[in-house]
Amino acid sequence: MIEGKGSYSSIQSAIENASNGDVIWVAPGTYYETLVINKSITLVGSGAEKTIITYTDTITKDTSIIKINADNTTIKGFTITFSSKNSSAFTHGVVLNSNNNTISNNLISSCLYGLYTTLHNISNNFISYNIIKNNTFGISLYGANNNIIFKNNISYNTKGLSIIGGKHNRIFKNTFSHNYRGISVCCSSANNTISNNTFIFNNINAEDYSKNTNLWSYNYWDNYNGIDKNKDGIGDIPYTITGSEDNFDRYPRMEPFSILN
Repeated sequence: MIEGKGSYSSIQSAIENASNGDVIWVAPGTYYETLVINKSITLVGSGAEKTIITYTDTITKDTSIIKINADNTTIKGFTITFSSKNSSAFTHGVVLNSNNNTISNNLISSCLYGLYTTLHNISNNFISYNIIKNNTFGISLYGANNNIIFKNNISYNTKGLSIIGGKHNRIFKNTFSHNYRGISVCCSSANNTISNNTFIFNNINAEDYSKNTNLWSYNYWDNYNGIDKNKDGIGDIPYTITGSEDNFDRYPRMEPFSILN
């Protein structure tokens, strides 16, 4: 059961009958549907372990479980996943076509793109406290600016986070683990801040092919080999980021940063 302005048997029905500013509460259960959100609403599940949105029908190009076209939308407390047999090409967990949205406390898995921005200048989205795992691309910011990626657990993806032409994004206090690439930055991305993250058990922790315009600082790198003579918790020599010359974390942490802090 879904409660908003009345009770509904599908989440999409509740969305279609909602108005801007409404809150839709979704009861525990598995919902076999895809959602298109064209209104500024708050969609609240009963916890990711209890409220599952999935898709098992035939995949067509660019099939998305949740597509957000309206600004000021919140998605909280869901598992968002494709069935294993359908988790191949052209699948998207959450697609952001708008600004000022909050995506938090979700589990997003088994997609080509877990969370994906499709338009240039998508901005001011807050992505926090999610588990994003077992996707080809965990989070992909295409030309997206001024977004915050905060305290997510991003693991077992081919690429955990991709920033492609994005600017002024803040990536902090996340854990990147067991990805082939933890973070990949390219294509004129500039003035992004990547700080206080933990990188462990990735094949390549991070790569940055931009021109030394992104700020990497205070991250923990499990393959850092420097020392800390003065015992201040910060390595004495910079950590070199794979990619273009002169990309460094100049203040690498000696111990992992807890996502719980």
